Amino acid sequence: MSYRNQSLKKLVGVVVATGIMAAAVGPAQASLLHPVYTPMITSGALPDSPQARVDGNTPDSPFSGVVSLYISKNGGGYICSGALVGKRSVVSAGHCVDSDGKGTLVDINQPGTSVQVVFNSDGDYNDVIYASKVSMDAGYQGFGNCPAGVDKFCVNDDVAVITMERDAPASAKIYKIATNALLAGTRITMAGYGTSGDGVSGYYVEPEFNIKRAGANYIDMFEKDDEQGFTGRDEVFMADFDGGGEDTHCTYFSVCTPQLDNDVESGIGGGDSGGPSFIKMYGELMLVANNTFSTRYFDDQVAGSFGTAMGGMVLRSYADYLQRATGGDVTFVPEPGSFALFGLGALALVGARRRQIGK
Repeated sequence: MSYRNQSLKKLVGVVVATGIMAAAVGPAQASLLHPVYTPMITSGALPDSPQARVDGNTPDSPFSGVVSLYISKNGGGYICSGALVGKRSVVSAGHCVDSDGKGTLVDINQPGTSVQVVFNSDGDYNDVIYASKVSMDAGYQGFGNCPAGVDKFCVNDDVAVITMERDAPASAKIYKIATNALLAGTRITMAGYGTSGDGVSGYYVEPEFNIKRAGANYIDMFEKDDEQGFTGRDEVFMADFDGGGEDTHCTYFSVCTPQLDNDVESGIGGGDSGGPSFIKMYGELMLVANNTFSTRYFDDQVAGSFGTAMGGMVLRSYADYLQRATGGDVTFVPEPGSFALFGLGALALVGARRRQIGK
């Protein structure tokens, strides 16, 4: 088919997966305006820069298994990110493979529609593999859409699995999924191919399929299962982008986790959707979440700047789906049947002492 001949290397400034809607903030956020959620790694202030966050496309990179995705449909295409969890399985975001914004899966058997997984694990574009199957969690009904009867903006269940038509290159790292219960104050490391910029100016660097960036943050808070009336398991995490005197979650919600150095603390941007959040555990990076949205709290707040926030899906809550969708081509640590016996404890919590508001 002719669409298989499209050159990824020539795609610059592609359309990124986005969806912007307003959401109610609730009593604890009464002093804030309605936040705007955008399914979209950014740098700190100078002398940090987006270029300083770029990770080398080499087999020894800890992010060699972080991939970009090119989704083609309706005569156009866009970029997302993902993480390799098996020889043929990539975890990404549901909205990346949503054809209509209502949770309808893209049909890769239709002419002109495809999902390509782009590897940069041994140089730029060292392999590009077509998907043979795509899926999304059954609870995902479109970005921002809640279960029937729930009058709220929901970002839950935004998880997808891409199955490739052949094995990933041997140079790409395969990540295990940690099923430990995450806690506020857990440090995460993020990676992706999306829009970048800095904490002062916001977004100004377009995404590219062969340029991935990395950064870190601390998880601040969670949202629970939307199908259970926002009770039960933690499904969504949120973290704010601290810097320049801004610490939104501490100032307005009294959720005060550590702030990282200027050249480490990060947010995410368009095209980072589906990209991984890792913790360091047993001497290796393990996948704990995918990154699916950024949040702007105030009308005059610059998208991607200090004070904005980001979040994604806590993958332990989707272990059953991931097991089924990958056909068992995934490793959980510890095994799902025993993860209730474990907590993250000191394995991933680094300096999680609460900070006082310094204002």
